[in-house]
Amino acid sequence: MSLKKAFVPAAFAVLALSIAGAAATAARAETKPVKIEKAESFKGVTQVVIGQFTVAYLTKKIDYDGGGFLAASAEGKAIGHLSGLSPADYQRTTDAIYADFTKQLAAHGITIVDASGLKADKYYAKVKQEPQGGNADIVLKKKDHADATTYWPTQLGRNDNALLQMRMMDMNMGHTYTAQYNYARTAKMPVLNVVYVVDFAKPAKSSGGGVFQTVKATAGLAMSQFGTQIGLVDTNGKMAKMLLVTPIEEAGDFANINETTSAVTKVARIAGILGGGLGLGSGGRMGMSARFDYNVTNPAQYGEKAVSAATKTSDLFIRQLEALR
Repeated sequence: MSLKKAFVPAAFAVLALSIAGAAATAARAETKPVKIEKAESFKGVTQVVIGQFTVAYLTKKIDYDGGGFLAASAEGKAIGHLSGLSPADYQRTTDAIYADFTKQLAAHGITIVDASGLKADKYYAKVKQEPQGGNADIVLKKKDHADATTYWPTQLGRNDNALLQMRMMDMNMGHTYTAQYNYARTAKMPVLNVVYVVDFAKPAKSSGGGVFQTVKATAGLAMSQFGTQIGLVDTNGKMAKMLLVTPIEEAGDFANINETTSAVTKVARIAGILGGGLGLGSGGRMGMSARFDYNVTNPAQYGEKAVSAATKTSDLFIRQLEALR
């Protein structure tokens, strides 16, 4: 065999290895747990003012699964409600999450500065404190979305909102950012905003078709990748972010799941299918719509799992911050 003939397969082999290596690198990059925006803003940060610290607990989820143009069955829909927790349970959990977060900041050499300077900023006068137990709409994926109840730690004394969209036309969010922007630039002190979103259910799964279609619901406490983030308003007024990309899950059951789909809904769906698709969705197919109640029978256990997920998330974020410094 000539040297030229031997070289060609070898060259292709090297090229194949290079492509495979590049693909593996790309895959690893896509699965990084944290996405960072404006990484340069975190450089040199050793002091921060806490502007916002919000824990949003999902209380209702709407999940769609299956369907599509070539699918054998219509799209299934699951509506999940979380029950069994009181405002005191949420508050206690939030306070524990914040205490751990501040402890981890101190352990990594980041000092929390008193917020009196921020509150004295001329633009802060328009900022209204967010209430405990306020509502927020959390965008998940595709058509999926969730309702959340939001809490801030009592240790903080007040809560601003620079990151989490809590209502339509949220002017308070704009006023808060303006105040933080002005303060960070004039006082040369970065402002840290934190939002943690606690999930209670894994994505619903549908199977089967027609009258045999089912929707399966599974409890799963996790720090959600949808909305969990840290935002830093740097001393130039730029907003840098760390976004959770993959959920931080906690193993083990914490809620009893009961299907609460009404008999009327089930009968109407079967009648619609047998009637030839009258009033059905796209493609003339009616998908299963099921309701589930996720009842927490042990609030202390739920709180422990939420704090554990938050502790891991805080560790992840703060170690990233330390590396960027």
